[in-house]
Amino acid sequence: MKRSPTLDAATAELDAANVPYDVEWTKTHVHIRYGEDLQHKHVVSATPRDRRAPLKERAAIRRELQAKGYIERGGDIIIKDVALVDLKDGEARCFSYNIAEHFGKAHKDVLRAIDKVRTDCGPEFDQRNFAPIDYVDAKGRKYRAYSMTRDGFSLVVMGFTGSAATQWKIKYIDAFNAMASELAAISDSPEVSRLSGEVDAMASMLADMETRLEAQPVQRKTPFIRPSLTRQQRKDARAARRVSA
Repeated sequence: MKRSPTLDAATAELDAANVPYDVEWTKTHVHIRYGEDLQHKHVVSATPRDRRAPLKERAAIRRELQAKGYIERGGDIIIKDVALVDLKDGEARCFSYNIAEHFGKAHKDVLRAIDKVRTDCGPEFDQRNFAPIDYVDAKGRKYRAYSMTRDGFSLVVMGFTGSAATQWKIKYIDAFNAMASELAAISDSPEVSRLSGEVDAMASMLADMETRLEAQPVQRKTPFIRPSLTRQQRKDARAARRVSA
């Protein structure tokens, strides 16, 4: 059977949940029919170009399996279901508006806490761990918000107290750990290694071409002489011969 990273990711979740499935290939997509009577369908890309696609497929198929009652809502699953941590530019990140909701705080108070941390931590840590983004609420209103790494999150919620806050801290830590484990598994896959090798080979080839171009001598063009200037020179030569005669 043909394989693809996204197909492997989705079928791994189906196998773990003991859900029967069948696979149908098209030119660009793979249709996975699953369930006791194969009554459900999940579609993945046959040739994904994003190396994070398998991770996204695992999260997507889990949500479907939860919604249809094939897996329980508990442990890591419930953490992923409320989207505590997302993948942004190959890195696990969480968001200020989710923190406000889960920790029972006003978003403006969370923003104030983040602004203080950004001021105190220094520009290098700030740039690495906090990214300003736009947040659109259910009414279509746009607000400022932040995307944060695990280190940024840890500093911000350090001062949040109470038993409920402690439980949410644990859930976020578990979510970050789960995302890190999945990223590590994907990074070690043969498909990612192959793609990385192809990228390295392309970069090496481009560098070699650039070196060869720099080594070639610069060919200077022959200066252009206007025809009118040549005719004038001929007239001057004829006049000089008449004078000498």
